Amino acid sequence: KGYYADPVATLDFSSLYPSIMMAHNLCYTTLLQGNARDKYGLTPDQYSKTPANNFFVKSSVRKGILPEILENLLSARKKAKLDLKNETDEFKKKVLDGRQLALKISANSVYGFTGAQVGKLPCLEISGSVTAYGRTMIEQTKQEVEDKYCIRNGYDHDAVVIYGDTDSVMVKFGVNSLEEAMKLGQEAADYVSSKFIKPIKLEFEKVYFPYLLINKKRYAGLYFTKTDTYDKMDCKGLETVRRDNSPLVSNMML
Repeated sequence: KGYYADPVATLDFSSLYPSIMMAHNLCYTTLLQGNARDKYGLTPDQYSKTPANNFFVKSSVRKGILPEILENLLSARKKAKLDLKNETDEFKKKVLDGRQLALKISANSVYGFTGAQVGKLPCLEISGSVTAYGRTMIEQTKQEVEDKYCIRNGYDHDAVVIYGDTDSVMVKFGVNSLEEAMKLGQEAADYVSSKFIKPIKLEFEKVYFPYLLINKKRYAGLYFTKTDTYDKMDCKGLETVRRDNSPLVSNMML
């Protein structure tokens, strides 16, 4: 919690839950229950144990159906985003933006229906493993960043992860300039990505400068993706953006 006058870099995992399912081959068809490991004569290098204490065979033994579906969805989304970037017609841009958003929601819903106990295809071993991997990855990211970007390794300041959410961390590198914060943010994202199984990828997204952290999922700051000027005033979870507040309250808070 607190107000930060120095730049704060935000590092986000790209499509975190789908990426975890693909990286660790999590699927109904790869789940090993009971004595299945002994029954099929599997060796330890042929399966993995998740942080939730569930077992799944690796893709080298059998590739799961859900990871295959996710690969197709995310590949289609990547193409739609590329087409959107190159498109000039405003109407077509809206269509492509809607398409990439629909594909994103579809990919995320693959994790969602495994955790819906009242749904058609619940599998808590999958959903529990995904969220457990997510938590350990956020913790590992914090550890990797703070261990590398520190005075003892030749940097001017000790980096501090001031906040971690479901799929992102916010890092104060101790520098004063936006340019240096962005450079270190990109470098840290690439470094941490190399520590995880593909296609898990940590991306540098933005810098907040300054930044106000009130509590979990409630913060605000000037949002920079380039050094010359800020993109917008970004507010999350505050009265200015909450839909259960009246326009009067929102305007007064601004």
